Amino acid sequence: MRRRAIILCAAWAATASAADIEIRSPGFAPSKVGPDGALIESWGTVALRMVAPEGGTTQQTKQDEPMPAAMTASRAGSLEFRQVAYRAPIWPEGADVIEAAAQNHGAKPAEAVIELAVPAKMSVGETVGMIEGRPSLALPFGLRHAREEREWGCAGGVTPLRGWAKPDRACDPAFKNIAAGMGGVPIRYRFATAPGAAKTVVLGFCETHHQAPNARIMIATVEGAPPQKVDPIARWGRHVPGVLRFAATDSDRDGRLTVTVAPDASSSDHNPILNAIWLFGPTAAPDDAAILSGDASPSAERYVDVGGDADQALYPPGNLRYTIPLLSGETRQILILARCPGAHTVPDPANSVWTATSLRKAAADVWRDRWVESAITPTKPKPR
Repeated sequence: MRRRAIILCAAWAATASAADIEIRSPGFAPSKVGPDGALIESWGTVALRMVAPEGGTTQQTKQDEPMPAAMTASRAGSLEFRQVAYRAPIWPEGADVIEAAAQNHGAKPAEAVIELAVPAKMSVGETVGMIEGRPSLALPFGLRHAREEREWGCAGGVTPLRGWAKPDRACDPAFKNIAAGMGGVPIRYRFATAPGAAKTVVLGFCETHHQAPNARIMIATVEGAPPQKVDPIARWGRHVPGVLRFAATDSDRDGRLTVTVAPDASSSDHNPILNAIWLFGPTAAPDDAAILSGDASPSAERYVDVGGDADQALYPPGNLRYTIPLLSGETRQILILARCPGAHTVPDPANSVWTATSLRKAAADVWRDRWVESAITPTKPKPR
């Protein structure tokens, strides 16, 4: 029978040190790691915690080589949870890393329940957590978290930009706002439907930044319909609102209809944009002119001013929990990245090529190179 571990930081019995530990790259501002392994950033605190109702212990040590790091280990019954936090000097400005591992030392299978505690103001999507419109936390990739979903909303990781677009004619007000998938993050919305339902889905675009075609090319995909490639400048022109129609179906019958706009591989600008979404019955959609003007919006089953005041996240705010099944002696790895001081973003784990091995090597190499440089002392010429 599987054993569940459920942790709360207040239940941990002891810590090896009550002082915060600094992590950094040479010449850059540090971040701090709390005694419980929490990563303390200027924008908030992030903590990975194994949960254990019967209590447990935690110990922390400071590491100086091959790079500054904080090593935190928690134990509850047969389960152990180890974390190493350090700074990796990856492009463009670096990122703070938490490598974690859950291990079952028992003779029977067990379940480790890991809580990822995030700031209250963070909007957490499927792969990235956002603070004030900036990607600030890359979630553990490949792990499924148990979370409530609203009736509809954006799956996260995108930046709302109100008033960004400048339509050159009278049109639905949603054409003035966008969500942008900075760094190539797909814009993804999900809508509750009856299982297997058919809908007409209309997507609205208005390109204001680029002046010539072939700059921002996107792939728009709506569940149950063929994908469509769209270059707003080539199709409609700069500052001109336009719409794409899709005959959609909840093809996997999960009661959710998924809409995605992602960059095309040929696009020089990899930041997708989206202005508006309309959902109509399969035969009830008005013509394009009525949708563009805004006359059709009140009759839509769902109308989304993407990036506008009434837009919303698919997931309510709050901490995430991951349940990790472990066989006897099995270890599972977890990796998260956080935006460090001076950085403007964090890599999206869905698109990133960084691994725990390459991140650790980058961190060790920058410190090794620093010590090599400092060990080389120029020889002063002898006086004649």
